[in-house]
Amino acid sequence: MFKEFIRPLILLLSICCQIYTANAFQINTTDSSLYAHQAVEKAILNASKHDQKQANFSAEIFIQNTGKWNRIPSIWKGLLKKEGIEGKLAYQSESYGKFRVDTAYNYVFDFKAARNNYHAEARADKFVNPNFYKANVGPKAISPLSPKAFHYYDFKWIGKAFLAGKEADWFEITPKLNNDEKVFSGKIALSTDEGWIVGLDVSVNHYAIQYHFEIDFESVQSVVLPQKYQISTTGKLMGFQGEYQYIAHVWNYQLGNIEPIVRPAEHQFREVYNIQERNFEVQQFKQVMGTLGSNLENTWSDANIGSGLKRYDKINLEVLPESQSQEWWDNLKKSYQTKTYLPSLSISAISKSTLPPQPDEYATYRQTNLKFGVGSVLFSRSYFWGDNTRGFYPHEIYYKSPVLDFNFNTVEGFVQNTGALYRFRKARYDWFEIDPTWRYSYNLNKSSGTLKLRWKTQQDDISITGGKFVSQYNVDTPIAFDLNSLSTLLLKKNYVKIYEKEFINFSLVERISNAFAIRGSAEWARRFPLENTTNYYWINFQNTPYLPNNPENKEIGNTEFKTNTAFSVSFQVNYRPTLKKQYRNNIRMVDLSSSPLIMFKYRGAFSEVLNTDIDFHTVELGITHNFPLSLNTNFNYIAQAGTFFDVKNMTFADYKHFNGNNNMISIGNMLTTHRLVGFYDNYIWGASKKFIDPFLYSTNGAYIDIMTMVGMRKFLVSRLNIARKLALREEFFANYMYTANKNFHYAEFGYGIDGIARIFRLEFGYRLENGTFTKDTPTSRITPIIRISLNSRVRGGVTPDW
Repeated sequence: MFKEFIRPLILLLSICCQIYTANAFQINTTDSSLYAHQAVEKAILNASKHDQKQANFSAEIFIQNTGKWNRIPSIWKGLLKKEGIEGKLAYQSESYGKFRVDTAYNYVFDFKAARNNYHAEARADKFVNPNFYKANVGPKAISPLSPKAFHYYDFKWIGKAFLAGKEADWFEITPKLNNDEKVFSGKIALSTDEGWIVGLDVSVNHYAIQYHFEIDFESVQSVVLPQKYQISTTGKLMGFQGEYQYIAHVWNYQLGNIEPIVRPAEHQFREVYNIQERNFEVQQFKQVMGTLGSNLENTWSDANIGSGLKRYDKINLEVLPESQSQEWWDNLKKSYQTKTYLPSLSISAISKSTLPPQPDEYATYRQTNLKFGVGSVLFSRSYFWGDNTRGFYPHEIYYKSPVLDFNFNTVEGFVQNTGALYRFRKARYDWFEIDPTWRYSYNLNKSSGTLKLRWKTQQDDISITGGKFVSQYNVDTPIAFDLNSLSTLLLKKNYVKIYEKEFINFSLVERISNAFAIRGSAEWARRFPLENTTNYYWINFQNTPYLPNNPENKEIGNTEFKTNTAFSVSFQVNYRPTLKKQYRNNIRMVDLSSSPLIMFKYRGAFSEVLNTDIDFHTVELGITHNFPLSLNTNFNYIAQAGTFFDVKNMTFADYKHFNGNNNMISIGNMLTTHRLVGFYDNYIWGASKKFIDPFLYSTNGAYIDIMTMVGMRKFLVSRLNIARKLALREEFFANYMYTANKNFHYAEFGYGIDGIARIFRLEFGYRLENGTFTKDTPTSRITPIIRISLNSRVRGGVTPDW
C-alpha cells in the first residue's frame, strides 16, 4: 500500500522537477533579449582582454583568392579582352607560409609558396584578418562587440552549440535601425564562460559592395583563435558586376615567446604617392576592378591603416622550387587537412602565358596591339612599345583626339584641340615627356598652341611651357569647355570668359612627403583682351543676347583691360599634420583622409622684373578636411581667408576669383584620396559657390570663403529600399563668402540628392546677399534654385594633385 502511494508521488515530484528545470531554462534562454543582453555585455567587457591575447604567437597559413567579372558592359569587352580580362573568367591565387606576430601587432610573414594565374610572377597574398574584438572593423563598421553595440543592434538567442572546445550560444544580430551600411547582420557564437567569439557568420554593406564574413575558431591553450576565414564580396558599378572570394586557413599555433619585431627607422621607408596618370578608360576600369579585391585586403585587415595603429608587416617570399608542381600543392592541402576547407586551384580558361605582365597594382595596361582603325582617330589613346621586362613600356605616344576636345564659345566660335604627347619612361614613376598642343578656331581661321617639356617622378614634377594660348580668368577652377559649349548653343549662356596670352612658364611641385609639399611657378606673359566674334546658337533660348566676354564685377564694374605684360610668381605650401601611417616591408603607407590639409599661398607680380606692367601681392591661408560625424553622416569643409597688399597696378585677370559655377552642369575637383565610390566632393582651390556668377564678386581686397557639406546615407529619400539599391545619398550644404572692399556678405544653403544614375547630383537651395534672399529670375522666394552637378569622381584623371 505504501509502495503504491510512494511510486506515484516520486513520479509526480520528478515531473514537477522537470517542469521547473525546463521553466528555469526557459526564463534564461527564451527570454532572448535579456539572456542575449547579459551574454553580449559580458563579451564586450572581455573584448579588450581577448584582443590582447590574439597577439604574440606564430602559425602557418594558407591563403586563396578568387575573383571574376559576372558582367562587363559591351563597350568595354573588346578593349579589356586584349588585356586578358574577360567576363566569367576566374582570376585566382594561393599562398602558403609561416608568420609570427608580436604584442605590438607587428607581423613577419615567411612565404614559401605562391602562385596565380593572372600575374607574370609569384606574389604573396595579403592576410585579411578582421578583428571583431575591436570597436570598429574595417572602414569604421560597428563591431557586434563594440561598447556601442546595443545602440546599433538587437541580439536574440537562437541556440546552444559546442564550438572551439567550448560551450557556446548562438545569437542573431539584427540592426536596430535597419541600416544597410557599416552595420552587420547575421549571427555570432559566444562562449558561455568568458564570452570568446567561437563562431561568426555576418554580412555588411559598404557603399556599393556587399561583404560576407564566415570565421571558424579553435581553442589553443585556453585562448580562442581564428582557424579559417571565408570572406566573399560582390559589387556592381556603372554596368560592371563582379565577385571576389578570400579564404585563409591558419593552424599550428604556437603561443608566446615571440621576440619584439623591430621596425626600421622612419627614414628607411619610402612613401608611395598617389599621383599616377592614366587615360580615362584605363583609369576608370582600374577603379572598378581594383576595388573588390584590394579594398578587402587594405580596408578589412586587422589594424587597417585607418585605425591609427602603426602596424609593420614584413613580407619575405622565398619560393620553394618543388612548389611549382600541382602535386606539391595537393600534398600540402592533404598534409594540413585543408582539402576539406579549400577547393583546388583551377587555372583560368586563358593560358597564363598570354596575359600581360602586371607586376603591381599600379602597372600600365598593354595597348600596343590595338589595331589602327576608326576608333584610333575618334578617341584619345595611348600606344606603348619597347622592352617591358621591368613591368612597364619605356616609350608611349598618347594621341589626343580633336573629336573629344571640340567645343564652342562666343569668342572663338567652334574650336578644337589636338596633340600627340610622347613619354619616355626611365622607371615606373620616373619619366620625361614632350607635350605639344595645337588649337584651331574655325570661325577665326586662327591657330595657336603650346609646347610643354616635363620631367616627373613620384616626388618631383618640373615643367616648362611656352606658346600662345587662351586662358580663363579663373585658372585654378576653370569652367569645363565641353559643358560650356552645350549651355552656349542650347541656352545662349556662355559662362567661359577668356583672354589670350603669349607666355613662358616654369613650374615646380616638390612632394617632400605625403604630409608636406611645396609648389611654385614663375611666368612672363603678354596678355591680350578678347571680344565676342559670333552670335551663333542652336536654340534662341528666351530670345536673349549673349553677354560680353568681359565679366561683370561688383567692385570695378567694367573688367575690360588693355594689352599688358606681367611677370608673376606663385608659391604654395601644403601640410597634413595628423596623417595615420602603416608600414609594409620598406614602404610607408598613409591615409590621406586622416588629416586636414593646411594650405598657405602667395601670389604676386613684380614690375621691376623685365620692365613689366603689373605689380601686386596677395596671401591666403586655407584648411580643408572631410570626416565622419556618425555612422551614416560625413562632414566636409574648406575655409580660406586672404588679402591683397601693396597693389600698384593690376587687371581683372589678377583678382581673386571664387569657384562659382552657373553652368547647366557644374563640375568640381575632388580633394580626398581616390575611392571608387566616394560620393562627396571637396574643392581644393576654393569653395564651390553653386548659385553665384563666377566673377561677380571677384575681389582685390580681403576676403573669407567657407564651404561646408554634410552627406547622409540615411535621412529621407535614402531610407527607401529602392534608394539604397540605387546608392542614392542626401546632403545639406551651407556656404559663406565675405569681401571687405564692398563689405559684402553672401550665403547659400540647400539640400541635394547624390548618386542619381551613379554620376549626377540634384540640388535645391537658396541664397542670401547681405541678409536678403535673391534669385536670378523673378520667381517666388519660396521656390528654390535648382542645379545639376556631375560628380568628379567618375572623370578621368581624378587623382588630386594637392
